[in-house]
Amino acid sequence: MSDLPTISGSCLCQQIRYEISGDPQVRLLCHCDNCRKATGSSFMANAVYQEDQFRIISGEELLKIYKDSNNSSGNALSRTFCSNCGSPLFITNSVFKGMLTVTSGTMDLGPSKSEWAPQVEVFCQSRREWLPPVEGAAQSKRTEILKTR
Repeated sequence: MSDLPTISGSCLCQQIRYEISGDPQVRLLCHCDNCRKATGSSFMANAVYQEDQFRIISGEELLKIYKDSNNSSGNALSRTFCSNCGSPLFITNSVFKGMLTVTSGTMDLGPSKSEWAPQVEVFCQSRREWLPPVEGAAQSKRTEILKTR
């Protein structure tokens, strides 16, 4: 039996279920235009993992991928979502090979997981002016800050 923490998650319709084992590399908020459009919100909250930490439990046949190459980073992103309910689930990036960015809103964390506060905010130049920076989180205009973690 492993002592690594395991997190379960799902899309909104719960047809796609997944598990993540171990701790993330970093927890972040992305303020780029494409992440805002993908979520329909003011930012996207994510946690970055190694791909081998992530496992689809059910619903793999419902996964669809949107190739996002017209974005602020200039990197080719593959945004994976549920074809039934539209929930954004995870992202892979052409630069960060072997890494998987999981949308933390799809994780079954419960209300009292304060250790899940973002450590980093990226593309802060695009942050909505009414939204203050997260206290204690590093601030960056790009994703290069992630390479140092």
